[in-house]
Amino acid sequence: MNKYLLLICFCSCCFPAMAQKKMPKWVEKAKKAVITLEIQDKNGITRKGNGFFVQENGEAVSDYALFSGAEKAFAIDADGQRFPVVQILGADELYDVIRFKVDVPKRVTALQPATTQPVQGTEAYLLPYGVGKGAAIPGGTIVEVSKIKESYGYFKINVPLTSSQVSFPLLTPEGEVFAMAQEDASGNHQTYGISVPYILGIRMVSTDVFNKTYTAVNIRKAWATTPEDAQIALVLYASQQDAPAYLETLNDFIASFPDMAAGYLNRASHYACYRKTLAASEAEQMRLLALAQADMETAAKYLEKKGECYYEQAKLIYGVASIDSTLQSAAWNMQAAEANIRKAIAESDEPAYRQLEGDIAFYQGDYEQAYESYRKVSHSSLASGISYYMAAKARQQIPGSNLTEVIALIDSAIEKSAALPDDALVYLQENAELKMQLGRYEAAVADYDRCYTLMAGNVSDAFYHLREQARFRAGDLEGARKDISSAIMLNPHNAVYYAEEASIHLRQQQPAKAQECLRKAISMDPDFASGHRLLGVSYLRQEKRDEACKAFQKARELGDPMVDKLIREHCR
Repeated sequence: MNKYLLLICFCSCCFPAMAQKKMPKWVEKAKKAVITLEIQDKNGITRKGNGFFVQENGEAVSDYALFSGAEKAFAIDADGQRFPVVQILGADELYDVIRFKVDVPKRVTALQPATTQPVQGTEAYLLPYGVGKGAAIPGGTIVEVSKIKESYGYFKINVPLTSSQVSFPLLTPEGEVFAMAQEDASGNHQTYGISVPYILGIRMVSTDVFNKTYTAVNIRKAWATTPEDAQIALVLYASQQDAPAYLETLNDFIASFPDMAAGYLNRASHYACYRKTLAASEAEQMRLLALAQADMETAAKYLEKKGECYYEQAKLIYGVASIDSTLQSAAWNMQAAEANIRKAIAESDEPAYRQLEGDIAFYQGDYEQAYESYRKVSHSSLASGISYYMAAKARQQIPGSNLTEVIALIDSAIEKSAALPDDALVYLQENAELKMQLGRYEAAVADYDRCYTLMAGNVSDAFYHLREQARFRAGDLEGARKDISSAIMLNPHNAVYYAEEASIHLRQQQPAKAQECLRKAISMDPDFASGHRLLGVSYLRQEKRDEACKAFQKARELGDPMVDKLIREHCR
């Protein structure tokens, strides 16, 4: 009996020792790379976790779940010093990993990633935070190696793991980190490890600006690896952030890519266009305008073409001056914009420069110059619907202009906007109105029909009313009647529509139906002067002279200018 008790005691003493490996020589240095993390959410609630440095510049890794919902994060090193986490470098919610940058004042001790992936049977060590000098550390053997993302390892180690040990590093006998510890999803407290090289390989791309994995962490994100992708991300951030936050993003972009003109140009635009949001006092707003000018001058150093520099300055000044006409600054008015665009054109006569020249001239009321500028754009490789349309609008403002020429220009704008249905719709509607003015009613109907097709029939009552008038004047009375009926169906409380319907009935020699429509119109709007006049006409067509004259008299009382002739002819 005593023999068995001795054996049991021996086993119970030896089992813990199997999980505790003699401390290797490299532990004293390596343990300095392990950190504790404090994460604060938007409500100020703090949670704690683990991580470790993988680069001497403060780059570290941990589990993504710890950071989800974070507003702030801090890393506490082996000496108890606390440093802020300043940037998210990469994350994968599915595999629960995140890589980030800690703002450290000097180089830190970092773990060396394993150069080769360990295999089954290799010894492994779990390195906790704050290991005492000479203390043993948990260790075991890799019992299973599977694959993630084709070439990276996912490891199972025969060492128990508690929740407080999640995200500690797993190291080879040589002291190289090969994985980060993760919990057993089954709840059996088995240690698993995800490949550190996989975590290090995660990089942000421009579209990650909208990725919920990253938007769930409210800590500044790293830029995409290429300047081109980073510039795309910069544009995408503008739609997501308020003015102060976007200014911080711009500052970070410039710090990351100091030789890119795009950063300075975007920040100059931000200073100028959002100065009233960024600064309360007028003096501070003027300071922001000065900063914008300084950024434009800096951008000029990195632009290959001098003309491009003048163009960007002209574009920004024009944008600011056109929005705020009260701004009293010689550097920020239309004259300054005009001077810069002319310098740009003198350097290189580019279509984009001529387009802006036209915009500036149009704003200043110099329509002949605007037309000439837009005309040049329309005869260039940059010809577009907007260049033809603006040429038409400028031409229309010139005294003595030919409306037929204006229509032809808008027709060209429509043709150029085949791939832009929203733009084409605007141009078609305006051209239809111009054709109505020239009496080209059938052509106007054709434009309205094209509008109907572009809108897939999802049109308003106002559209049906406009097309009804064109069809009425083109002699298509049945088409006009159908359109006004559709308008009434969509808006049965508009008295004008019933009057239009009555006009059609009168043309179709149906005065009784017209009378019915007009009574509805007048019941909705008793002061509808022309409605009373048309009611009188419907009575005349039915040879009801007395009723007609009463209606005409009411129209006169309401100020209808066209009823006097009818009274003279029919009411003596």
